[in-house]
Parts: sequence; C-alpha cells; structure tokens
Amino acid sequence: MLGTRSLFIVRGTVVAGMARAKQRVMGLPGMDAEVQGVEANLLDINGGAAQSALTFHYAKQAELARWKTLVIEGTLLSLSEANAG
Repeated sequence: MLGTRSLFIVRGTVVAGMARAKQRVMGLPGMDAEVQGVEANLLDINGGAAQSALTFHYAKQAELARWKTLVIEGTLLSLSEANAG
C-alpha cells in the first residue's frame, strides 16, 4: 500500500482472461472497486508463474481497512469487462 497515493495493491496470478485498467471487482461484497492500473509479468519470489499487480484507489481509510480484510491470500478476484470509453 502506498499511503500518499491512496493505492491498495493486490498481487497474484491471473488464472483466466486478461486484467486491465477500468475493470471492476465483481462478486466480492464490500469491495466496490475499479482497477486503476496493472503491472504484469512480475517475478514470483518462490519461482512460480509470473504474477500481476492490480492497483485500486481508495477514498477513505475505512475503505482500505475493509479491503484488507476481504482480500487475503488465496482470494480469487473476478473482474468485469473494461468499460468502453
């Protein structure tokens, strides 16, 4: 988390499709969030498959705290299609 930029960062492996900015988290009550940016092909320190980092902008510390409780290791995030725009 980069406090000065109000970003929450989730790192993991994309299991299907492609992660892109503007996609929204679906099916995770309490995390109404839009992907702000994606860093792809990050090395896994354990030697596994390449990972991606998704960044989300939060408006309030309470929102950040809630997201931290929702997105724990092993959480599967489903993303909507990116908005046309």
